[in-house]
Amino acid sequence: MYTFLVFLISFLGIILIGAVLIQPGKADMASGMSGIGGQLGSMFGSRRTADTLTKITIGIAAAVLLLSILTNKFFLGADSIQERNAVTIGAPAPPAQKAPVPVQQQAQPQPQQAQPQQVPPPQGK
Repeated sequence: MYTFLVFLISFLGIILIGAVLIQPGKADMASGMSGIGGQLGSMFGSRRTADTLTKITIGIAAAVLLLSILTNKFFLGADSIQERNAVTIGAPAPPAQKAPVPVQQQAQPQPQQAQPQQVPPPQGK
């Protein structure tokens, strides 16, 4: 039953995508669309086509929403929630770690500072 409901929700989702894609924009109202939009426009008229597609879209979206909630409620109920406990529940606490003692650095001899070279004064006239 669960597999059937998941398949039905997936199928309705694909139909919902199609219903949204064939809806006319506000400017063209199915007059510029070829294929299904043009056929629906000639069958119902451009205004009724938009209203019909809007109602179909809302109906399919509501069906997907309700089926998803019902599937989650009845097939993924409280039994599976108990199985999803955190791994750390009931685990012993790790032992306290002591801070590592810093190693003392040996005294290193300071490098001698280089003496600045004396530049001879410029010779000029």
